[in-house]
Amino acid sequence: MLVAALLALVTFALGPSGRAGIEAVSLLIDVWSVAREGGAADPPLTTITYTGPAGALRRADLYCDPSSPPGARLLLAHGLVEAGKDDSRLRALGHAFARHRVLVVVPDFPGMRSLMVGRADIDEVAAAIEATRRISACPPAGAPTGVPDGTAPRTGGTERPGLPTGVVGFSYSAGPLLLALDREETARSGDFAVLFGGYDDLVEVARFLTTGRSRDLGTENGGEALPEGRWILLQANADVLASPSDRTILKEIARLKRRAVDADTDALAAPLGPSGRAVLDLITNTDPGRFDALFRKVDPALRDTLEALSPARSLRRPLDVDLFLLHGRSDAIVPFTESVKLSRSVRTRGAVHLALLGGFGHARPRPGGSAPVWESLARYPADSARLLAILEDILARRRESP
Repeated sequence: MLVAALLALVTFALGPSGRAGIEAVSLLIDVWSVAREGGAADPPLTTITYTGPAGALRRADLYCDPSSPPGARLLLAHGLVEAGKDDSRLRALGHAFARHRVLVVVPDFPGMRSLMVGRADIDEVAAAIEATRRISACPPAGAPTGVPDGTAPRTGGTERPGLPTGVVGFSYSAGPLLLALDREETARSGDFAVLFGGYDDLVEVARFLTTGRSRDLGTENGGEALPEGRWILLQANADVLASPSDRTILKEIARLKRRAVDADTDALAAPLGPSGRAVLDLITNTDPGRFDALFRKVDPALRDTLEALSPARSLRRPLDVDLFLLHGRSDAIVPFTESVKLSRSVRTRGAVHLALLGGFGHARPRPGGSAPVWESLARYPADSARLLAILEDILARRRESP
């Protein structure tokens, strides 16, 4: 009986369902491992260039296994992180998906890498999506590293224009990613989007980071906001202001406060004009009852920017993708209620899947570090089950090898 049981297990593992399950479990372990010290250290297989907004040249890392034709494409969009495409978590995910016949593109977004936000981020993400759709095979050794312009998906090797394309946005990049998809007019079978730690309304994120409160269906919810979060918010939006002197002062205040929250910046703030002072008053406020009035006083350009980058306020039409919304329940930068609200407000012709994860903080496992993977798997079995189902769904979208 024992031999029969072992043979049955081996037969299942060697079958299509068994192989798919093993692949998904392997990816699940990689997802839980992204925050561990000493992640994937191998260099990316290829660094490519493509045409960004207004003809500017942009760079991206391409992860692809040349020994196995890819069955799908995946764009990973970093958020407000100075490492950009070189972030260790993105490298780990790039290598992980490439091992499972997924061609992964990780672009560098100059504005986000400089910790600044703006409407131009939508153009940047849209250009990266377009470039990703034109790559359908691993470039052979010695091939040009530029992604060709036009609509033909060619980078050398066998062309496979029918590959499904997935896009993954982390934190802030989730908004520009959705708004970039909003520009596309043609549905593509098998395409999907994954937003990890995303948001419905940036104005509500600002409310949370400054007052520790968030609103959903008319009800205020409390939460623990990252202490330096308000200063990240200030640094990211200072360049929207018209006054160069105010921009310089506010960015310096943000830099000092991020280094030491109790830093004395009163003398530095003294020369601020009315516009800069209004922004600083909003950022330093902790009273939920004053937020709306203070927000109305800030520069209209800043209000317009936050609203333009908010899916709840700016999406024009139903999207043409299946949408996966993942959010850590203990997220101290973007409250998980933002993904809950987005799951209700977003319109899509595909399915919407929401997964709230107790074992994750802001787009990364907690506590991370050197904790063994099995500990996370055992401590958060519900999270693992939800993630495993999503990974199986994604892997099932791959086209078979020719």
